[in-house]
Formats: sequence, C-alpha cells, structure tokens
Amino acid sequence: MSRLVFKLIAAFTMLLDHFAFIYLDSDTTAYWVLRGIGRVSFVMFAYLIAQGFHKTSNKIAYLMRLGLFAIVIEIFLIGYYLIGGDNFILTFNIMWVLLLGLLSLYLFFHKNNYLKLLVFPIIIGAELLNLSYGAYGVLIIYLFGIYQNKATNLLCLGFLNLMFINDPLYSFLGMSEVAKFPAIQWLSMFAIVLIFIYNGQMGRYKWKWFFYLFYPGHLVLLYLIKNLFF
Repeated sequence: MSRLVFKLIAAFTMLLDHFAFIYLDSDTTAYWVLRGIGRVSFVMFAYLIAQGFHKTSNKIAYLMRLGLFAIVIEIFLIGYYLIGGDNFILTFNIMWVLLLGLLSLYLFFHKNNYLKLLVFPIIIGAELLNLSYGAYGVLIIYLFGIYQNKATNLLCLGFLNLMFINDPLYSFLGMSEVAKFPAIQWLSMFAIVLIFIYNGQMGRYKWKWFFYLFYPGHLVLLYLIKNLFF
C-alpha cells in the first residue's frame, strides 16, 4: 500500500467518524459503526507523523507547518463557538496533538540531552489541557517515532490501549473513572493491519497540501451544511 492510499484511507475514516459525531445520535447503530471505523484514523495519522519526522529534511519547517494549521483550525473553532455556542476549543483540534507528538520526537532526538526532559511535561500538558486524544495521542506518535519496527508498534499501541481504555483493566479493578476511552477504542488496533501492508512508497501522486487542507476543510463543510440545512 502506497503512502497516498494510506493517507486517503486515514482521511476517509476520519470523515466517517466526524460525520457520525456531528450528524448522528449516539443511541443509533450507525453512529457506533461509523465511529468504530473512525478509530483507525488517528493511529494512521500518528504513524505518518512519526514516519515524516524521520524522512523530512527540515524538521523545524515541519513543526511550523503543523503549528500554522493548528492555529488556523483553532481560530475557526473559536469563531464557531462565538457564533453557534458549541465549545470545541482545544478539545476538537487534532492538529495540536500531532504537533506536540512531533515536537516530543524532535526533543528526544535532539543532540542536547537536557531537552529530552521536556517530553514528559508535554505529555502531561496535552492531558491537562484536554486536547483531542491528550497524552494517549502524543505517546502514540512518540513511541511510533522511537520504535520504528512494525511489530513493536503493535505492542506499543496495545499497551497504550490497555492503559487508557476502560475494558478490561479498569473495569476489572473497579476504577472506570480513571479510563480515558470506552471499549470501542480497541478498534484502533485494526490500524496496525494497514500499517503492516503500508510500503512507505509515495505512490503516483503526492497530494501534499490536499491532506493539510482536508482536515480543516471537511470540518468547515460539515458544520456549514449542518447549520444551513439542519
């Protein structure tokens, strides 16, 4: 599977996930089916960020691009809150977690060993700020970037899921309030299947800027349609 196809699958599953979140009632089967499919999306994008860190020739420029798009999306979310009243500020902008995950890798591999110490507060900060996916999301990127073997990626994701998902660990211990995600998040493990068949090749077309624009673009379109026609 080429990089282009991998990105298209990640984008499409994200679209299905956000469609369900915005338009469907949480007590419907369709809602949970689409959100279940969408669980693979973030893991795929996290993997791409980790891969991109090692392949890019200009890591600072990469960080700046993600930061710019995170700010642009946040401005849209602030505007949406001021107009519509729904508060998704920080909590719905996945670009912040992608940025912090990339930053954590940059610090870890920096020649100044003292900078590695900043990774821990970044992970904690992502959780305290209630960013989308929080510490879990930053850690996926961080571990995928450190351990590039695909079998190890499987183990890392399985371990993080065990630490952040309610079932089976926290429900067994009677500590469900500690868990970050419900059991449906275990479906994220299917992303590893796609990672295993991903060959790292660019494919015929790059569509680099399309994927940068897709995230804010599809959110704007979905919310515009909702507010204009529903």
